[in-house]
Amino acid sequence: MKTISCVLGPLPVDRMGTTLAHEHICCGDWSMRANFGPRFCPEENLLARAVEQVNRAKAAGVATIVDGTAINLGRDIHLLRQVSRLTGVNLVASSGFYDQDEPWLAGQVEGFLFDLLDHECKHGIAGTDSRPGLMKCAVGTHGLTPTREKILRLTARVAVENDLPVFCHHEVSTRLGPQILDLLCGEGLAPQRIILGHAGDSEDLDYILSLLDRGCWIGQDRWPYDGRFNTVASRVETMVQLRQRGLLDRVLLSHDLCVYLGFWESMEASFARETLYEGADFTYLFRTVFPKLQAAGFPQEELDRLMTENPRNFFAG
Repeated sequence: MKTISCVLGPLPVDRMGTTLAHEHICCGDWSMRANFGPRFCPEENLLARAVEQVNRAKAAGVATIVDGTAINLGRDIHLLRQVSRLTGVNLVASSGFYDQDEPWLAGQVEGFLFDLLDHECKHGIAGTDSRPGLMKCAVGTHGLTPTREKILRLTARVAVENDLPVFCHHEVSTRLGPQILDLLCGEGLAPQRIILGHAGDSEDLDYILSLLDRGCWIGQDRWPYDGRFNTVASRVETMVQLRQRGLLDRVLLSHDLCVYLGFWESMEASFARETLYEGADFTYLFRTVFPKLQAAGFPQEELDRLMTENPRNFFAG
């Protein structure tokens, strides 16, 4: 039986259960954390908040959460291990680099970066025995810069070497999905091992179909951001169209929410809200989206399969 690496050890994929395929526990910059400590990120408060929010998901039936936080997006393996222990929810960590063209990525040789990622895939992250269950890369609005192309190539090679799937953040406004697939698959990575994240942000069904025609998976993973990246109504219509074409077996649903996202507000302001983003938390799909999909003709059994069989099949390869 194929297993997936969770932060507390390997898990048979048929025991993943209901899975949120793309979320974040903490995206708190490590430079800020190292220099400003609890003024930027009080770790006890973060742990308590993370446990509370993950337990909400658990009460909704979630058994596994894939944390898509790249190394330079604030991945905190010790926090992930604590949250998993305290909640009993399986957490999957990611390896790889986000889309910043940082000098230590832009100027560094590809082989050295490959070795860094390959080592933690084989031996564990940051001195722990937690191995990543997913490779993460990203292409933002600035497109495929030379640094991005280098990072995508080496990410694919690490994935192939360690038999891991790849989640690539991609902004649909760039319409670079086909080129991203060319780069990743050009290193020997099979398209069925790739998720093009945030593809559901697009209202262009033809663009989404063109990606699925290549054999990859797509992420419908930003449902709570109604009107920001796309509307819930548009996403529901896309789901209906994909269902009619028999393509739902390569769609992964999630929220892309974060317990603490240190981009635009302090932790104090963030934690003053009961939820993670406006009225949304890790239960938004179950509370808000699924009733809309049911009204559009999706039986509960089909929704359950989307949240269990699809993640299982993706990680089983």
